Amino acid sequence: MTPANLFKKAQLPLAVAILSPLIYGASPAMAEDKSLEEIVVTAQKREQNAMDVPVTLDTFSSDDMTETGALTIADMDAYIPGFDAGDGVTQASLSIRGISSPNISAGGDPSVSTFYDDAYLPSAATTIAFSDMERVEVLKGPQGTLFGRNSAAGTMNMVPHRPVNEFDAFVSTKVGNYGLMRSEAMVNAPVSDSVYMRANLLTNKRDGYIENVAGRDGGEQDVLTGRVSMLWDINPETALQVSYDWDSVDNSPRSAIGFSDYSLNADPFSRVVANDLINAEETRDMQAVNIKFTHEISDNASVKLVHAYREFETTNREEEDGTAEPSVYLDTNNIFDNDISYTEVQFNYSGDRFNAVAGANYSSESIHQETQVTALGDSVMRLVTGDVKNGLNAQIVGLAYQEVAPAVAAGLISQAEADALVQQATAEPLAAVASIDHLWNPNDWATFTNILGQGAVPQADAYYDLFAQALGTSMLFGPGYAGMEWRESVINDGEFVNYGVYADVEYSVTDAFKVSAGLRYSNDEKEFSWLVPGVEFDRATVPGTAPIEAVIFRGGDGYQIGDDLLVAKEDWSKVTGRLVGQYDINDDAMVFLSYATGYKSGGFDSLDQSSAINPIKPEEVQNIELGFKGDLFDNRARMQVSYFDMTVDDRQRSVETLPPGQTNALPRVINGDQSIDGIEVTFDWLPTDTVQLGLVTTIRDTESEWEAFYNARGELQADKSSGSTDTAYTLTFNWSPETVFGDVNLYADYIYAENNAEKDPAAITSVMVGGVDTPIPGFGEDTSLLNARLSWASTEGQYELALWGKNLLENEVTGSVSGRTLDVFGTGYLGISAPRTYGVDLRYNF
Repeated sequence: MTPANLFKKAQLPLAVAILSPLIYGASPAMAEDKSLEEIVVTAQKREQNAMDVPVTLDTFSSDDMTETGALTIADMDAYIPGFDAGDGVTQASLSIRGISSPNISAGGDPSVSTFYDDAYLPSAATTIAFSDMERVEVLKGPQGTLFGRNSAAGTMNMVPHRPVNEFDAFVSTKVGNYGLMRSEAMVNAPVSDSVYMRANLLTNKRDGYIENVAGRDGGEQDVLTGRVSMLWDINPETALQVSYDWDSVDNSPRSAIGFSDYSLNADPFSRVVANDLINAEETRDMQAVNIKFTHEISDNASVKLVHAYREFETTNREEEDGTAEPSVYLDTNNIFDNDISYTEVQFNYSGDRFNAVAGANYSSESIHQETQVTALGDSVMRLVTGDVKNGLNAQIVGLAYQEVAPAVAAGLISQAEADALVQQATAEPLAAVASIDHLWNPNDWATFTNILGQGAVPQADAYYDLFAQALGTSMLFGPGYAGMEWRESVINDGEFVNYGVYADVEYSVTDAFKVSAGLRYSNDEKEFSWLVPGVEFDRATVPGTAPIEAVIFRGGDGYQIGDDLLVAKEDWSKVTGRLVGQYDINDDAMVFLSYATGYKSGGFDSLDQSSAINPIKPEEVQNIELGFKGDLFDNRARMQVSYFDMTVDDRQRSVETLPPGQTNALPRVINGDQSIDGIEVTFDWLPTDTVQLGLVTTIRDTESEWEAFYNARGELQADKSSGSTDTAYTLTFNWSPETVFGDVNLYADYIYAENNAEKDPAAITSVMVGGVDTPIPGFGEDTSLLNARLSWASTEGQYELALWGKNLLENEVTGSVSGRTLDVFGTGYLGISAPRTYGVDLRYNF
């Protein structure tokens, strides 16, 4: 889409944003003493009005978190144009302007860099709960000349509250349907004239909203997070802050609503499933220490030193078949252990016409990742034996006939009875249930095995040992192994070092015209290893046969069971920068034009050993941006409009792929090129003293060219090019009428997001159910959410009460069918949006 066509499509949101203040600007209802509050940010490493920063920047404040009920970044993305955050805790993938990162491979870096309390966060740590959070800043486009870590798509900066020299405290609770119970407490108190402490604690529990008749419900939450911080004003120029935060999560994993012949039903909107996932969980245990030292060298110059150490462990055991049928069982588990030490020193200078920031950073990260794939003895046997008309099963049927032949010859049973017994023992799909195509039949082992003189289970396992010995394989075992876990794993260890230096200067050429320029040098060094320890399965080797080898669930090229440790080393470096011109139209409005480059280092694919030889390529971005920011009509209206044109070379993307020779689909990182252009608008308006309206919208056009790959069905996606146009907007409404019995506020928002998922070449939009190619219900439907909150606060602000509801229109949207056994067993699953929720908030301020 050309810029002209893009602007044509943006006519409506732009008209609303631009014309509304013009139409109503002279309304006599506007009192001049009422205006929008100034938003102070530190995006350029000094406190500034957000409207003075020549970067497309959006904020999400503590008030926004309260009104929307947001717990983590996944709950705020609809209120930040061009920003998306995937669900989940341990594998959340942040996206800015459509650029996101592979979220499972430990050998890569995120495209969106995240900072918490001035320290860099690895991707699995970004979903910290909003406990006593002051604000979140989202900077769009390549960054790096202002932060201690480069980024390709943008930066998210999370700013918790600092200790202050006054007493403050509150307790609050949120209660809602599905058993929601969220409680939070905070206390801030001076310990002495120069030392202040602040402590907060938040707990959030919720029952699942997807009923699982065979296991843990989907959507369950159990979160405990807290922070203790001490600030010491050593003298008027020098301060030391030490903070400790911790986080404990025990949620149910992402939901897997089965959509296949084996699932409980073919209606995902019933929200009832039968999933037999063993030890279903997504957990994280995390803690960190952060030390910040600041010193004012002079009235114009200061220095800041940040050092943080963070460690966390995660697990994420997920359902991969969406059923409770043992013979198609498969699950995956991502076990992760991360330790990161981050240090940054930063110098700031602020003068009348010249401002500058310069710094250096160093981080050292140790990771240990174990990716497990678990089947059951049942599903292994289904896969190994396959269809009785082919391969190993055909040989087994032949051997079974040989065993019963003496009984037929002696006249003990008829040939028809022998056929029935063989079919029953091998579960030949000539019977009524065509889906039973594996070897075992648990219904009548005794009849068949007694004829052969072997007895019932587990003695029948010896009968299968005879088959295994005759066929020369240990990959055949009897029903005594039913329900036992067959596990394969890949173990990765990594040592990553990142360091860089950066500088950014701003010079006022005239009172109205400023020029900013910045450069950054980044270097990344990575050592990464793969170890495939073999199969975990309690199966003795049959005499005369080779030991068990993994013949299923292998990864991509170069992945061999039993390989010795493979170690790879690589380093990447890049110089990036930005050049910005800013013109102040007046004291309240300005335009800017910028050119910026960004970079994300290359890396290694956890599940693809061939990346040791051919590492993942670095991701490089060039971005041109034209923006306007203005406070209009005595600060009654505020608008930010940005047009961007971004080129991404070697974009890193994770796809579920099933290439030839691989038994089931697994995630793999591929590279591609993208060109993205779009418009983003943020608009706030006070038409009256008691009403505030808001609009955020984005319209984005993306053209992509990907490496050819096989999708989860093993279909070659040779058409490398794809395009999509995505439109999204959020409308907000705040009404605060004047009352004599306290402060009342009605908040509502409407969220719309166009769904172009069906244009993704990796998307699977239909599957065979009951022999019919069945489209996925709700797939491709646009998101349309209505949320509301009515609150009251006492006149003194001591008591607060609110009623709230989310997704009041009960909008239901499903995702594409996934499933690593989709092609192997015909089992697939999908996800579904959250249902309608509602509840009450209570708060007491001391």
